Amino acid sequence: MSPLLGRKRDLEEPPADFSALVERAEGQARLAYVARAPMQLPESLGKNYDNYRNIRFRPEQSLWRDQPGQFESQFFHPGFYFRQPVSIFTIEGSVTRELAFSTQLFSYQGVPEPKAEQLGFTGLRLHAPLNSEAYRDEVIVFQGASYFRSLARDQVYGLSARALAIDTGEPTPEEFPRFSELYLVRPGPEDPHAWLLALLESERASGAYAFRIEPGQTTVIEVTARIFMRGSAKVVGIAPMSSMYLFGEESPARFNDFRPEVHDSDGLIMWAEDGERIYRPLRNPPRTTVVSFRLDSPRAFGLVQRDRAFHNYQDLEARYQDRPSAWVEPVGDWGPGALRLLEIATPLETDDNIAMMWVPDSVPEGGLSVRYRLSFGSELPTPETLGRVNATRIARLSTGAVRFLVDFTGTGLTERKDVEAQVTVSGGRLLAQHTEQNPHAGGYRAVFDVLPESKDVELRAFLRDPQAVLTETWSYLWQPSP
Repeated sequence: MSPLLGRKRDLEEPPADFSALVERAEGQARLAYVARAPMQLPESLGKNYDNYRNIRFRPEQSLWRDQPGQFESQFFHPGFYFRQPVSIFTIEGSVTRELAFSTQLFSYQGVPEPKAEQLGFTGLRLHAPLNSEAYRDEVIVFQGASYFRSLARDQVYGLSARALAIDTGEPTPEEFPRFSELYLVRPGPEDPHAWLLALLESERASGAYAFRIEPGQTTVIEVTARIFMRGSAKVVGIAPMSSMYLFGEESPARFNDFRPEVHDSDGLIMWAEDGERIYRPLRNPPRTTVVSFRLDSPRAFGLVQRDRAFHNYQDLEARYQDRPSAWVEPVGDWGPGALRLLEIATPLETDDNIAMMWVPDSVPEGGLSVRYRLSFGSELPTPETLGRVNATRIARLSTGAVRFLVDFTGTGLTERKDVEAQVTVSGGRLLAQHTEQNPHAGGYRAVFDVLPESKDVELRAFLRDPQAVLTETWSYLWQPSP
């Protein structure tokens, strides 16, 4: 049983049609890549975002709308950034059928209706009862390259997942593999889950993906992937995610903003093979930064939104407190590799300035076979016996040093005696430290002053008593100068 969620480590096997998709992906990898031409859009669609937003799928046209079962699907019109056609198919029993694009599926609300023969779909969304049995909410969206976003109960969209990332964070341009074909497998009337198969293509990779999607309090997506390389790449990113971090409690109301914090995710989590749990607060850094963490055979990793209190955001529209966390539980031994984190300096909350992925040390000649469980929900469960990082605050002192205040919380943590923080500093000098109870947060606060001695200062801290380690490890990169 999984020590995270109590689920079986095994995943359900994909439908039989997945084998044929794997064969196609492997065959494609032996051939030169031929990119599909983007659709030529009228100016009313290609340059005007407001016009694109006004185009709506007609709900009464939803696939499976009047059929028994809990799922239905809607499709996306091309426009603005979304110009690459995606072929969409349904699989019902032994019959595979391509869905034809039609302007009759959409309402244009004041936008000139384009000629259908020039257009195609750009993605889809799957709906199912999520917050109420009486209504089918959006559960997951596939649109743009290999991006997809999902929700759990009572949440709004935030971070995105991707199928594959190539050369993210490298000096050379990043390559964005894309889903060129999506296959919706007709669920049974009583099925709590739906299957979606996808064919992935790019200049240096080809792949077949199977997604088993089960919505709920935590929406769980079981991913099975076969990836074949048709060219070499420095970075092949598995289970990548993208998010946004503008500022948090370490620099409240930055950019003269009225809001105390603005972010879709506030931390990176890692669970190492040896059992160590690491929490890395995300940053909007003074300069764009790429960091790798050794993470062989990972147990879990992901991007989380830990802060769930509205008063820490004060944004009635964005609802940052309701953005999902997402975490990956690898199935099987992924072998040697590292977790790569890209943090891009930005002044805008519209920028996805955070990217994270697991990178294997090498890609076998026969390609990669990867399976994992991807969960969207409130947060990765932490065992009650282990405290966690609750907040990171920073104060600049007149001496040139910086004071870090890290709050740790956890069930029973305040009942422990002789608790102290173990702090390590690389690239700087630890001047002073102390640990004190924080009854307002229900835990302990570690306070330590650090004087920088290089442009990058790596910090780590955790709490312990004489008998045991009491918390996860806080890990932070401090860049005192641009």
